[in-house]
Amino acid sequence: MAIDSTGLPPTSLQTSGTSTQNTTGANGNNVQRMESVTTATPADTVTLTALASQLKAIETNIGNQAIIDEPRVESLKSAINAGVYEINPLRVAEKFIQFESNFTGTPGSY
Repeated sequence: MAIDSTGLPPTSLQTSGTSTQNTTGANGNNVQRMESVTTATPADTVTLTALASQLKAIETNIGNQAIIDEPRVESLKSAINAGVYEINPLRVAEKFIQFESNFTGTPGSY
């Protein structure tokens, strides 16, 4: 069963059965002819729950957000250019350990 996500009804007809019709042939014999009967079928519909709608809205909002935090980048550039940016070696080491533990699965095994 196909699901139409455009919201438009289908334009094709589907065969739903056959019918027979009795007629008299050219030689006077009774001839039975089968004809296919077509009827329009109602379109399938999909209804989204409120939660699905909320998730779609969240997905759209996330997609619209900037990948790079421009104000933070600019403040870091300014601090580095002014010579006032300080590096905390202990915090850098902790971040390296945390990063590596994501690959090995063992936190703080160094």
